[in-house]
Amino acid sequence: MTPSSDSPEYGWLALSLVGGLGFKTIRKLQERFGGVADVLSRPAQDLKDLGKVSQELALRISQATQARSFRMECRLLDENPEIRLLCPESQDFPTHLAQISTPPSVLYWQGNLKHLEAPCFAFVGSRRCTAYGRQQTRRLVMEIAEAMPNAVIVSGLARGIDTVAHEAALEHNLKTVAVLAGGLQHLYPPENQSLAEVIKATGALISEFPLAVRPLARNFPIRNRVISGVSLGVVVAEAHKKSGANITAAFALQQNREVFALPGRVDSSASEGTNRLISRSQAKLVSSASDILEEFPNLPTDALKIQPVLPLSPPLQQVAVGDLPDSHHQILKTLEQKTSTADDLHAQTGLEIGIVLSALVELELMGLVRLHGQTYQLEDNISFEPSS
Repeated sequence: MTPSSDSPEYGWLALSLVGGLGFKTIRKLQERFGGVADVLSRPAQDLKDLGKVSQELALRISQATQARSFRMECRLLDENPEIRLLCPESQDFPTHLAQISTPPSVLYWQGNLKHLEAPCFAFVGSRRCTAYGRQQTRRLVMEIAEAMPNAVIVSGLARGIDTVAHEAALEHNLKTVAVLAGGLQHLYPPENQSLAEVIKATGALISEFPLAVRPLARNFPIRNRVISGVSLGVVVAEAHKKSGANITAAFALQQNREVFALPGRVDSSASEGTNRLISRSQAKLVSSASDILEEFPNLPTDALKIQPVLPLSPPLQQVAVGDLPDSHHQILKTLEQKTSTADDLHAQTGLEIGIVLSALVELELMGLVRLHGQTYQLEDNISFEPSS
């Protein structure tokens, strides 16, 4: 692919890098002048008078292919030939994504371009998920794999539910696609680097952000509309009241996608968002993959393979709270609500940091907690026996 404005992909790239110029305005200019190449070749005065844009924006558009940001992006793409650039005019641009009101002007892609033409289901949820959220996400993905082996699991590569969904898909031989909130040269979080490499080799990594852009906080809501946009339905596995997963659900509703939510305990803050989606009839309550797949009767599935209740693996481990020191008990009960760093546990429990660190080591050796990156979480097979 030649880095030229004559290429639709590079024409859209040049325009996407113009500050203040969004997808809808690019479309309007394209319709007025006949194509992105024609837009880029027009003098600033024509763009202002005929395209009805401000003089300042018209000048930036007329200089888009000479801009330093465009030349730099072309150089980075040339240095990374495994990364493909797509635009709404590209034959391989995802069909479902093209149907939303504001699709990305460009899409950077590593991996197999065909995965998003298969039935895609997004799984989103809290970064600081609970053992319950992890267990149920794995189960739902496993059930989808059994009933629809060609399904694709889409998520955002973030900590928590996203990571669990990607890993569960890979464990059960499903393809999985990660939608990033930064450029493909800045994978985040760093502990998911190896996971991203596996996803890239068997599925795909995609982003609408220039290659060198870091995953800034403001990019995550922008990214979320792509997660829902490429998918037939969005499953919110666990969400706090102000979780970003709720934003993805809102985008899905706007895009006329199906939204599903896993119910949780009424006293668990980690399920406050999902329970509210269900109570407001904004999401369908899901207890098994059958609840998801029955909303897509035209898709070939083997629903008989889905068992209503699947045994947890490994077997449930009962922990007698009364047999543990109080410090261990406090830490376990805190981790039952959400994953936490050692510093967070120190703040949340009021225990001295030395006691927290010592207790965490002992709990790891007992097989009750595990460390993922910088955060601690309960093992998935833990259940607490009440004190006598």
